[in-house]
Amino acid sequence: MLPIVFVSLGLGSVIVSAVEFAPWLATVSRHKGAVFIGVGALLAVNYRLAIERPRRMNCPPGESCNVESPAMRTNRVVFWLSVAIYAGAVTFTYAALFWARAQS
Repeated sequence: MLPIVFVSLGLGSVIVSAVEFAPWLATVSRHKGAVFIGVGALLAVNYRLAIERPRRMNCPPGESCNVESPAMRTNRVVFWLSVAIYAGAVTFTYAALFWARAQS
């Protein structure tokens, strides 16, 4: 059922085009566990830099390092958007693998 949905949405041709354009994607997909762990570690470091550290800094209002500055708000929004995309990618990848193994 799911492959039919992918085909009807045109995702099959997108995946084929992506692998044809960048064949190294197949190699990366074989090491998806390490890639997800690496990205998770980078997100953890980014959390410390973008969320925790600015709270401990004592910057006066109006400075770019102040927690309420537009730059810091943008950093937080982009960080949480990245976390949501990461969580979706991990969930979808491993749910698809579980589903594929259950079908065979």
